[in-house]
Amino acid sequence: MAYFVALCSAFLVLSALTALRPGRRGLSAVVAYPVGWAAGELPAQAIGIELALLGLLWWWGWPTTHWLSVLIGVLAAVVFAENLALVFIAFYSRRIVRRAMATAPLRPLDIPRPRDDAFGSWWRTALQFPYHPRDMQLVRNVPYGPERRHRLDVWRMSTTPKGAPVVFYIHGGSWTFGDKREQGRPMLHEFVRRGWVAVVINYRLAPRYPWPAQIEDSTRALGWIKKNIASYGGDPDRVVVSGGSAGGHLAALLALTANDPTWRPRDVRGVEDWSVRGAMPFYGVLETTGDEIHWRGLGWGLLHLLEHRVVQMPFAENEALYRSLSPYERIHAAAPPFLVVHGVNDTLVDVNVARAFVQRFREVAPAPIYYVELPFTQHAFDISASPRTSATTRAAVAFADSAATPRPRFTPSLARSYQVPPTDLVVKSSSGEWVGALEAARELGPFTILTSDNPFSNQLDERQNVERRSELLGDLQRRGVRLRDAIGRDPSGRWPGEEGFALFDQSVDFARHVARAWDQFAIYEVTTEQVLVRSVATGEVLG
Repeated sequence: MAYFVALCSAFLVLSALTALRPGRRGLSAVVAYPVGWAAGELPAQAIGIELALLGLLWWWGWPTTHWLSVLIGVLAAVVFAENLALVFIAFYSRRIVRRAMATAPLRPLDIPRPRDDAFGSWWRTALQFPYHPRDMQLVRNVPYGPERRHRLDVWRMSTTPKGAPVVFYIHGGSWTFGDKREQGRPMLHEFVRRGWVAVVINYRLAPRYPWPAQIEDSTRALGWIKKNIASYGGDPDRVVVSGGSAGGHLAALLALTANDPTWRPRDVRGVEDWSVRGAMPFYGVLETTGDEIHWRGLGWGLLHLLEHRVVQMPFAENEALYRSLSPYERIHAAAPPFLVVHGVNDTLVDVNVARAFVQRFREVAPAPIYYVELPFTQHAFDISASPRTSATTRAAVAFADSAATPRPRFTPSLARSYQVPPTDLVVKSSSGEWVGALEAARELGPFTILTSDNPFSNQLDERQNVERRSELLGDLQRRGVRLRDAIGRDPSGRWPGEEGFALFDQSVDFARHVARAWDQFAIYEVTTEQVLVRSVATGEVLG
């Protein structure tokens, strides 16, 4: 019995060590994920097992051999130390997540506290089993297409109000396995209890159905949501898409290709808007060319999987195709907001993939992106309802609530109010004087004007507008945009003056994308001859 306890304790020591410092080569790389995930997410259970082993040995009879007794004692001490460290890391993740969201360079967010959870609780977190609320309504296996795997589930509460926001979740599994019942459940249960409608899907799997079947099915499911979710109480205009691993890849790609009809099913008609309000990829495959600058030794495994089972075509002869399915390559100025969550100890998708995606997004897209990097955290950490998962769920709730805020309608009367006149549009000249927009254009050249004040014409107090204006200015300066201060004033006094910025040497589309990121209806395009009001949504001239 003493030897058995010693062997089990040694295994627990090595398991916890794998969670803290996973190997990346040879046999250690093979066991890094399955062993490291279990040890990293179940440290309290490991402590309980070690205590049970010691109790069993005490009941059986403590060994009289000195070296064996000392060995068991040392192993037990190391097991306790390692797993207590893992418990501490899981709880410390709460602070990491809160700080990451609150210090985002653009539009920082405060996340709820544990006491604010609608479904999570300390005892549910302790159990870690992600069972759903008893009063949750599940509509299972709704067909969204003709294939056997074209099935989705809709989750909601009986009290969910009409017009609720929608979280659309796509499961992972290397594009080759997985099911809608298995992943993302702790987060989705919290969303549902908070009044959201959740949609989870199955999609066709490789190798039987090679790429692009997976993204085509995800797009088809989004089309189903746009056409049908209102009958389940959801708002088709307030959809946030999420997924883990390969599902994170599909979620990110879906969000970044709203204007690309390549993967839209031809038999889905009547959908005009294929966009989503935001994307939340968790430990997602955000780069698919296997570039080792991003993957740091793991890219060859990704390419082997894609070449032999998913895409089923060699990368060398189809590089353009591989780049087309890479979210990293698809980032553009009109991208919606993102929340990216990744673990530093991920041995399936290197954390540098997420870092590179976030860096490029901030360089290209004006929309906010939030990045949460979790120390000592393995792939697929959020399968269990741990303190770490509850923390990232709160971040997801804060992000999704922000991204899916209801938007008021842009009425004809509101469009008329943007015209010059009635709006008095002035720009600060090179001499520091406030001059009319046309006079400024003749002196400084053509420009566009935008503001961050009063999002979607919902009037904020001056403090909030000043904060938003400061963040917008910082973002424009970081991008090297040449600008001057501008003000749009209502001479009648019925609406407060809105301060903004005149952008020089930038396209109208760039100004539109920035204005969209700051929740504006319209921008001004100023030439030496005229002032045009353009819709942020369509680019069309208003009035």
